[in-house]
Amino acid sequence: MDPQSSGARTHVIIVGAGVAGLLAARVLSNHFESVTIIERDALTAQPEPRKGVPQGHHVHGLLAKGQEILAQLFPGLISALNAGGGVSVDMGNDCRWHHHGVWKIRFHSGIEGMLCTRPYLEWHITKRVTALNNVRLINATVERLLLDRARGRIEGVEFCAPSGNATLLADLVLDASGRGSRTPQWLNAVGCAAPDQTTVNVDVLYASRFYRPWPGKWDWKALLVSPVAPSRRLASVVVVERNRWLVTLGGLHGERPPTDEAGYLEYARGLDIPEVYQAIVGAEPLSPIITHRFPSNMRRHYERLGSFPDGLLVLGDAFCCFNPIYGQGMTVSALQAVALDELMRNPAARRNSFGLPRRFHDTIAKIVDAPWQLTTWEDFRYKEALGKRPAAMALLHWYTGRMFEKSSYDASVAGTFYRVMHMIDAPWSIFHPSIIWKTIGRRRAPGSKQT
Repeated sequence: MDPQSSGARTHVIIVGAGVAGLLAARVLSNHFESVTIIERDALTAQPEPRKGVPQGHHVHGLLAKGQEILAQLFPGLISALNAGGGVSVDMGNDCRWHHHGVWKIRFHSGIEGMLCTRPYLEWHITKRVTALNNVRLINATVERLLLDRARGRIEGVEFCAPSGNATLLADLVLDASGRGSRTPQWLNAVGCAAPDQTTVNVDVLYASRFYRPWPGKWDWKALLVSPVAPSRRLASVVVVERNRWLVTLGGLHGERPPTDEAGYLEYARGLDIPEVYQAIVGAEPLSPIITHRFPSNMRRHYERLGSFPDGLLVLGDAFCCFNPIYGQGMTVSALQAVALDELMRNPAARRNSFGLPRRFHDTIAKIVDAPWQLTTWEDFRYKEALGKRPAAMALLHWYTGRMFEKSSYDASVAGTFYRVMHMIDAPWSIFHPSIIWKTIGRRRAPGSKQT
């Protein structure tokens, strides 16, 4: 009997050992006899940035929903992160955020996230995934997919390792290789159509470095500056492990933070508020200034393909890649891993794996819809953001602009926004009648005291 038609699950290959690939490996270890992760970067024994994750040099925050899922998948992970220097934050109380021209109100929100470097988080996750008895990691580069033409399904991959080329067969292949995924080209090579692609240009450039905080009283664990158009400068100063500040200065649509010492400080001085400059001007630089450019939001529409080979799934940034300034990527990957786990537990999927790609891609397309809307809504405030704009964009920008203003002094409005931002609640929560009433109601009198 065909093992696929009988529902047998022997071996799965995952391409990529980033957060998406690691979380997929974690859940699939419950459903397959063996899991092989193929990663082109050589992973080190210490938490260090690597070529395949260039954003690892820059500020990252783990949203509350993502932290909740990671805690479920890896019991003890959050306490281990904290023990090693990760910093738990309450979004309302511990973050000083200048957003759309106003400071967010400070209050205890109960919405918790994690501040640490991206390599530190991935290192902890990698240790736990590779410690599973049925998971192995290979340092190699996948060159092509292997297609069983008689059955119309992917049956494995060919890869190039330091020892030479080899093939590896599997019941299922997952592409979690990130934005640079070669699956569209691999599909073309086996005679299948590549997906349509939607992009929204943002042209973000990050410039980041570590500092040793200088003695002083800092009433924040994260200091954030988000611009409102036409301003194009942004900044983050966050506390991370080893008693350091990770500082990221950024620019949108041609605004470029310098990489020399004097220019970097002058760029910080030119932000809409002085607090970032005041923090770092007396701090001790601990690293060079590293840059990373992110051109556009990008979404590949695998869910729209009328024909797609069985035995292949795509997830993470290979499916949809978001503007990193909103910090959604890791949490979206976590939600996709949960969806994958639920799909694999479905009795129908256990009996017959044919059609699995369509079911999975349809599911995760719905997952990315909400963060895609939130991201592109904001990115479209800039005329330089190229892409198809929703018809009601102007009204939406007016409403959310009023909501951001109210969140400078109304904790209930700010809390609703935070719950949506952290992917706890759906985006339409901001249109609850009580929030609409507060948002479009009378503005605070000029000069009145902020709470």
